[in-house]
Amino acid sequence: MMPPASKPWEPEYETIAPSAIRLAIGERTQFSFRDIPQYDVSRQVVCRELVAARQALKAAGVEPLPTYNDYLIKLVALTLREFPLLNSWYEEGAIKLLKPVNVGFVCDTEQGILLPTVFDADRKPLAEIAAATRELIAAARAGRLRASLQKGAGFTITNIGPTGADLFNGIISPPQTAILAVGALAERPVVEEGRVHAAPTMYLTLSLDHRVHDGRHGAAFLARLAESLGDRELLGNL
Repeated sequence: MMPPASKPWEPEYETIAPSAIRLAIGERTQFSFRDIPQYDVSRQVVCRELVAARQALKAAGVEPLPTYNDYLIKLVALTLREFPLLNSWYEEGAIKLLKPVNVGFVCDTEQGILLPTVFDADRKPLAEIAAATRELIAAARAGRLRASLQKGAGFTITNIGPTGADLFNGIISPPQTAILAVGALAERPVVEEGRVHAAPTMYLTLSLDHRVHDGRHGAAFLARLAESLGDRELLGNL
């Protein structure tokens, strides 16, 4: 068979086949955008106490040193206890409130993103979460992450802050009903007690399934999470 004649206006190109993971990502996100009425709520959060808490662990030589994402997994899990509707699946016209608080997180690999799960994240101490995520990320990037370790989450965190992205929104992973997008932690101008000064902040964007959640509920969740991120005592005892 003769190859199709090239179009005179078309530049030269090379064709590559998407990986199986990339195809699966495309199908899942296409379904999410097509079938889930999604909306976003965002909040800038001052993270002075979060930075201080992690620096204290680093100075103490704690290993593995928790990442900021590990802190967020733990704090989100604790906040989900207070907002159980966000720890849910929507399937066949029914809302399933999940009893365990399992938190998924986006892991970037050469083949595409995977979603490992930290099971019972609300009950695990921060140190155990840090060890678990390190093992999950290593397995994912080596192509050894079992399918069973990518299921069961009721909520997902996606964090591309380390790339320098300030603000973005995630795509809900069905049948979940929410996802939290975490932007870069950076010094930004803030107003506190009537004064403008620089402080470490991050933007958090919560994307929600409107079949299950209203804006007020999402805003309240972010407000409670922001409060936890500024709680020195809580951060020191995770």
